[in-house]
Amino acid sequence: MDSDHCAQSAGKPTVTKEDAFLARWQDERAAYLAWGQHVSSVISEALVQVIAPVSIDYFLKAPLAPRLKDNQKLIEKAFYRNKPYEDPYTDITDKVGIRFVVLLGTQVKIVAEVLEGVEGWTWSRDRDYEEEQSENPVVFEYAAVHFVVRPKSDTMVGDILVPTGTPCEVQVKTILQHAYSELTHDTIYKPQIQATPAMQRNAAKAMALLEATNDYFERVATDVATALSTVRDITNELSTVYRDMIGLEPNPTLLEGLLLEVYEPIAEGDYADRARAMLQKRPFLIDRIKAKVAERNPIFSQPAVLLAYMDVVDLGKRAIRRWPLTPAEMEPILSDLGQTIH
Repeated sequence: MDSDHCAQSAGKPTVTKEDAFLARWQDERAAYLAWGQHVSSVISEALVQVIAPVSIDYFLKAPLAPRLKDNQKLIEKAFYRNKPYEDPYTDITDKVGIRFVVLLGTQVKIVAEVLEGVEGWTWSRDRDYEEEQSENPVVFEYAAVHFVVRPKSDTMVGDILVPTGTPCEVQVKTILQHAYSELTHDTIYKPQIQATPAMQRNAAKAMALLEATNDYFERVATDVATALSTVRDITNELSTVYRDMIGLEPNPTLLEGLLLEVYEPIAEGDYADRARAMLQKRPFLIDRIKAKVAERNPIFSQPAVLLAYMDVVDLGKRAIRRWPLTPAEMEPILSDLGQTIH
């Protein structure tokens, strides 16, 4: 009588391959989640520097949160989908995953370049839609960039040890690609549903339309960037003066656009040098601006507020004619320079 039969006869339960898989998964779930959170955080922090002054919350079009694969889905993928896995647990690389969803295809490239430039991990491209489109230019299918990211060495994330080689899948896609994948995820490519030729054709047409729409989005974005290039240059130059002289980080918002709409004509020539000279000659303005920022007045966090001060220096109270907001909102600037509204 063999040992397995003896164990069963003795009433000991048989440990199945599924049981062993899930037992290991339960032991390692925390490490996978910690690694996913670490990858998410590192890429986000690096993106902040690349996309500035655009905020990360504006740049990303969907919440960023690592997700662990459901137990049942893991078991199905490992043992019941005819996958040629030699070692299912090791071969499945999306046990934890992250999605970076952006607006434009060019922004997909930005995220990809940031990810590829991080030290401390290795990466491989699981899917590359540009390469797939090059190989099959007349086929319209799901398009995105999928990476698998692994730590080069054992890594502590908080108080959790993440072993060398722990995989995290990172998907980088446009919001249009994300919409398409959400539409087809539980329909066309699921084994319990038989995809008809009509379903497949409609999906291909939808993907073709999404590609065309992205192309139009890119053209609009290029046109807008060209139109705004001058005012963005002004904001960038004034931001340098603001940091150097005020000692704070500027926070340009929609208010910056309102101010530049009226002050762009006076921002010509050596305006940045004139702004710097104004603050050097009137250093008390630095403390006044800092105080108003501390009071959470957003106007004084705009780099273009320096142009408003310059206008008052040149025109006195007549500068209020050009001021784009309410007179009461200009009063602190006038007061700082010894002027009054009336």
